[in-house]
Amino acid sequence: MTEMNTRGFDQLVEQYLGLESLEATEELLDLCGATIDTRALPFLGRRLHEEEAQIAPLGVRGYTRMREKCEQLVTSLRALIAALEQRSEEEQA
Repeated sequence: MTEMNTRGFDQLVEQYLGLESLEATEELLDLCGATIDTRALPFLGRRLHEEEAQIAPLGVRGYTRMREKCEQLVTSLRALIAALEQRSEEEQA
């Protein structure tokens, strides 16, 4: 992975962790140690589905800020998952 791609990936991780709960961050650390790699894909996929499922109910209840944070987390998770999948494909090639 090039230096530019590594910096971009690091920024995705930083953005995601800034939005995630402490509990989920601790689980990631247990899975991957101090780095996030492809071992985290099942966990990140599960978190993505959990957060996507919360968006509509939060909006219906009028919790605008919580819905917005949830949407930000979903966007961050999608980008991080895509980057990890790309990294995995590059490693296998």
